[in-house]
Amino acid sequence: MFDVSKAFDNSSETVSDFFQRPGVGFYIPLYQRDYSWTKENIDQLMEDICRGVDSLVDQDNNAIRFLGTIILLLEKDARTNIKPQDHRALPEKIFNVIDGQQRISTISLLGCLLYQKLYILEKRLPLDNIYDGLKEAINRYKSTLLEIFSVDLKRGSPHQKPIIIRGSIDGWTFDGNDDHYRSDVSCCLASFIRKISEEKSEFPKIPENSLVGKNIKQISSWLNKVEKSHQQETENEYFPPAWRILEKIPQQYLWSYERPELVSIVENRQEKISRIEGIVCSIIQILAFSYYLLQRCCFTLIEPKSEDWAFDMFQSLNATGTPLTAIETFKPLVVNCVKSNNDEFKGSISEKHFEKIDKLFSSLDSASSKNNLTNNYLTLFGLTYDGGKDPSRQFSSQRQWLTKKYNECESIHDKEEFIYRMANLATYWEKVIKFKPNEYPVIPRTEQINDKDKKQAAICVLYLQNAGHTMANTILSRFYSLCLREKNDADVNFVVVCKVVAAFFTLWRSALPNTGLDEIYRKLLREKMSWQKGNSELSVNVLKAYFKNVLIEKEIGINTEWKRKAIRYLGYNKVQAISKFVLFVTSHDTIPDPDNIGLMKVGTSGSYPIYLDPVTWISPDFKSIEHIAPQKPNLLNDATWDAALYENDDYEQIGNLTLLPIKINSSAGNKSWTEKWIYYRHLAETNPDKLAVLRQEAAKYGVSLDDSTIRLLTQATHAHHIKPIVKIGATGKWDKAFVEKRTERICDILWERMYEWLS
Repeated sequence: MFDVSKAFDNSSETVSDFFQRPGVGFYIPLYQRDYSWTKENIDQLMEDICRGVDSLVDQDNNAIRFLGTIILLLEKDARTNIKPQDHRALPEKIFNVIDGQQRISTISLLGCLLYQKLYILEKRLPLDNIYDGLKEAINRYKSTLLEIFSVDLKRGSPHQKPIIIRGSIDGWTFDGNDDHYRSDVSCCLASFIRKISEEKSEFPKIPENSLVGKNIKQISSWLNKVEKSHQQETENEYFPPAWRILEKIPQQYLWSYERPELVSIVENRQEKISRIEGIVCSIIQILAFSYYLLQRCCFTLIEPKSEDWAFDMFQSLNATGTPLTAIETFKPLVVNCVKSNNDEFKGSISEKHFEKIDKLFSSLDSASSKNNLTNNYLTLFGLTYDGGKDPSRQFSSQRQWLTKKYNECESIHDKEEFIYRMANLATYWEKVIKFKPNEYPVIPRTEQINDKDKKQAAICVLYLQNAGHTMANTILSRFYSLCLREKNDADVNFVVVCKVVAAFFTLWRSALPNTGLDEIYRKLLREKMSWQKGNSELSVNVLKAYFKNVLIEKEIGINTEWKRKAIRYLGYNKVQAISKFVLFVTSHDTIPDPDNIGLMKVGTSGSYPIYLDPVTWISPDFKSIEHIAPQKPNLLNDATWDAALYENDDYEQIGNLTLLPIKINSSAGNKSWTEKWIYYRHLAETNPDKLAVLRQEAAKYGVSLDDSTIRLLTQATHAHHIKPIVKIGATGKWDKAFVEKRTERICDILWERMYEWLS
């Protein structure tokens, strides 16, 4: 009788155990797809590890992260099947990676970056015996991490080689340079190993437009947050600072034995952490992250005995069906709960609410889009529910969170209310987050509001979504739920809140970086406006007062304080999405200032084209932001641009920006001021008779326009906001002094309008 148990070996292995097998290299066969992990995959892995450390701090000793299944097939004829090859450089054992190359590759890159972090931090430690124990721990981790991304042949130069290569592209080399590693992953590993052998430990420069380069940048961003989590605990909510790690996680997890001298440094830290204390904290935080990756993240490893069995398993594990989400597996609990109350789920209140949740996901046909929406939806629901930690992107954590919160509801009425809240958020997502003005002119439920306010609310919603300010949805969805429940004046209040949130966000981000902004919303939810807090403080006045107090605390609550920072901070290179909104706000109801040529001033309300309109926001006529003084001028051949604008990147200031159609922006490009003025002159012109003499007017200033350019300009919708700029004239001066004046004027108008919305 055939013994099926002998068809394959399987085991559960930690990341450390999986990679720490002497002389083992991984070979990705030619038929495998290219490395393709996305930003979302990176974010999920890094977030899961960060949350895992946080779980250990919360004393969940069972915290692990399952990284999926790896299928490996032992290569039995390496001399024949591994191509290209230098037989002197073949590892002792080579496994063909049938499934799991994306995870193996990414973890190898992560191992390099962790090694680099520890190397750099160790160099910053003083030459003092008190730090010997810490240096010993660092070196132990570095030794383990080295095995994550390299295989030690114990021969050749250097001895270590990339642990993973791609067939027909890469080849393990014995000596010489690293030109034989041509895939982005293996090339990166080889270059890094070379740096280590030269004791430089610098991560190689990867082309920014490569996927590996983008992922390295994303991983580095996460590790920087881990490294700095002691500086302000609220900045990285998922990762604890060093003192909480040492207080809650047994030291034998982090290193071999207790090290009281290190605990003493952290426990006796100064109120303002010193440079050395900060370095120690950073090291402990990186070691905790490394520990969780190495010892708490695990694979199921399957090693079939034949190639046919390997591919059968691969096909079975990667079936085409769409996987279930945490919400779908939570639904049976709700059904059983309703039935246990002697009621049928069909036709019940809970079913009615759940239909709205199901509707949100019904149009999605791919697993990735379904999972992505589930993650984002549950993150938002978790925040609005109680302002605490939202469910992670891990399936099991999401389901546990939903089950826990639902079971905490004592009565069937409370449980129905829980699902109703989920349904409210699903409807908000459909009607507000997915709002498209080309399909519906205003946000549903605001139809009865006056035209001006409902349009301004709609453009604020579009702006906040475009700017990636997802935390705004926590407050907006809470106020929108009152509209869905048909509370008195709920539509009026929602419209006002859209403007209040947009104003607060704009004032903050035009003067300050994003750091700490999320916690402002979390605190507001925890203390006043989450579902758990009820509706007693869910009012416009409470929101306005809270936001204005925050601005005061951040020293941007007074016009002069805010303006001083905004003049330097508000610009294309730092806040592109905010810059676009600012240009819309300061173009709305403004006219050329006759006393200050080139500047705008506030005009009579309603007398000029409406810019604060959702249809205008998405119009191709205002699609792109134009640098008037170009980003990359040829200053040697074009003297019309002031070189002073480029000394400190002042050309990025809001005062040097305007709105243009994409095609005209591309055409204007790096042209001279006179050529650009010709373009602006005809964009601002509304008289068709004057547009007819376009070519002659251009020729008068020595500018030659071809037929395609003339067509482009005559077909464009006129732009009222360009009129002040046109007043400067073809021979006028667009220099640093004028850009600073225009920046100041834009800031003055912006403050006046945003603070009016906040008041």
